[in-house]
Amino acid sequence: MFVRSRLFLSVLVLVGATAFKPSTPPRQRSAILISWDGALREHINDSLKRSQMPNLAQLIKEGRMVDIEVSGHVTDTRSGHAQMLTGYDPSVTGVFSNTVFRPIPLGISIFERLQQAFGKKDIATIMVTGKAMGLGPGGPKVPAEMEAASPNQPNDDDEKQARRLEKMRLAVEQNLLGQPFHLVKGTLTAWDGDMPRDARGVGQKVLSLIDKFGPKGRFFLFVHFGDVDVNGHKYGEGSPEYDGALVSLDAWLGRMVAQLKTDGLYDHTAVYITADHGFDVGTTHHAKATHIFLAGNDPQLTSAGEQRDITPTVLQALGVDLSTITPALPGKSLRK
Repeated sequence: MFVRSRLFLSVLVLVGATAFKPSTPPRQRSAILISWDGALREHINDSLKRSQMPNLAQLIKEGRMVDIEVSGHVTDTRSGHAQMLTGYDPSVTGVFSNTVFRPIPLGISIFERLQQAFGKKDIATIMVTGKAMGLGPGGPKVPAEMEAASPNQPNDDDEKQARRLEKMRLAVEQNLLGQPFHLVKGTLTAWDGDMPRDARGVGQKVLSLIDKFGPKGRFFLFVHFGDVDVNGHKYGEGSPEYDGALVSLDAWLGRMVAQLKTDGLYDHTAVYITADHGFDVGTTHHAKATHIFLAGNDPQLTSAGEQRDITPTVLQALGVDLSTITPALPGKSLRK
């Protein structure tokens, strides 16, 4: 289970003038895409104004932050990350929401696009997540609660029993094919996302993977932090806990960039931060939370856009010719 952040992490401010250099030859560029699950754009902007996120502020100073809108699907974890990491809408991915989904078809994820463009041996593709629900690679299975539970439970009235059976029926139905990233997992160089964990657990794993794969050659690393979303559901957007989770993630951003600099990787590594969805202001849910963002140390990041634009933006930054992709991506690059 996630542990509520108490802000014991020290804030590491990015230092030095080194930044990502777009002039780096494409075959020498790497990229990291970080998802701050449930991070509302307006809250991010307020935190920046209060100087609570110095590492993000420095990243933006080196590049830019642009507004992103979620469209074409509901604002939840499964559909948000499916669009973020493929560039396609649910009609292609099959991931419509947290309750209506199937495995993303092979060949269309951002990881596979990079392998197609540069060769699987020439770019490491890595995925690290902090939430099993929605981002885990689970395959077809019958949920344990369905196997263990009898149709009738003591003290069940008819309405309660009907709700319980419907919930179990839907759980079975959604597991017949597998979770969204069930097929994608097998294409990756490295995967670490089979359990829920807090920022510390994700951050420490990311540092070790940067150190392992970075010096060997180019890489694309996707990182998911679930702390903001967890605290938003438990305490609400606008709560000290939601705010604190963002400050904690900013500190981990500082540690990641420090690791890239230590390994001599930062000047040819584009670092982007975004979210799968925002949060409804002052609530514990994100039913209509379309306001997110894309921030990065990439000085060519210039245009506002939609969530479906994130994949083409990152692919272009790494040197992929978007015109060669089929089916054509519906979005566009937000880089000049």
